[in-house]
Amino acid sequence: MEIRQKGYQRWQGELTPARFHWLPIARAGIRAVWKKKYAKLVLSLCASSFLVFLAAVYASTKPELKILGELVRMLKSDAELFKTFYSNGFLTFMLIILSVFSGADLVAADLKFKAFPLYFARPLTRVDYLAGKLAVILFYLLAFTLLPGVLLLLFKMLFSGSLAVAPRVLLALAAFPLVESACLAALTLALSSLSANVKFVQIGIFLVYIFSNNLALILKAIFKSDTAMLVSLPANVQQLGSLLFGLRPQYRFPAGLSLLLPLAVTALSLWLLAWRVRRAEAGA
Repeated sequence: MEIRQKGYQRWQGELTPARFHWLPIARAGIRAVWKKKYAKLVLSLCASSFLVFLAAVYASTKPELKILGELVRMLKSDAELFKTFYSNGFLTFMLIILSVFSGADLVAADLKFKAFPLYFARPLTRVDYLAGKLAVILFYLLAFTLLPGVLLLLFKMLFSGSLAVAPRVLLALAAFPLVESACLAALTLALSSLSANVKFVQIGIFLVYIFSNNLALILKAIFKSDTAMLVSLPANVQQLGSLLFGLRPQYRFPAGLSLLLPLAVTALSLWLLAWRVRRAEAGA
């Protein structure tokens, strides 16, 4: 036989480790979200806030236009424009919907179908797994926060013919969506890791949003102090926007706490997520 005539040869190649093991997980997750039922409806609603503000920016440069007059009057400066855009209640609610839609089943489904042995049978670490899952939610959250913010800035420059933007506004324009999206993504995945029941996880994420605000209002009524609003997710979004964009805080408590709180929630959620994945991997 030919193989006996030629014999075997030592392989002279070189194995090179892949740098982005998490990327296939992220790509598959992003495509899966796009293919979900009602995906286009949810994404269109998320984009509607940007379209309204884009129209307001255009109308602010055309005094003869009377559309969106109330909103135009609110946008007196770049800081006010981007703070109002990022922290408006509709966008905050839609980001919660988007977190539920894109991330509630990311870890819960793997728990349900006991998929961890399939993941970790490959040259894949827990960090790669978590990075891939986080990238899915961050992709969609940043697509409707950071990207529209940059586009609003570019269109405002185009409509007004001015390139003058305060450095603080530029920094806050990037920092706000990154902090908010990281917190929502980490919290969503942490809740997703607590149960294999996707419906339970979806309800849990909604309860965090609704219950936090209701509890804050109750505590504020009892203690007559704005500090109670630290418990509220929407209130912290408002306060964080005021802090980063250098505007007057809406509530009478140190605005810096609204930056420390999402960072603490992000860190705690990532720790809980890593612990749950480690337990699930060990028990698989």
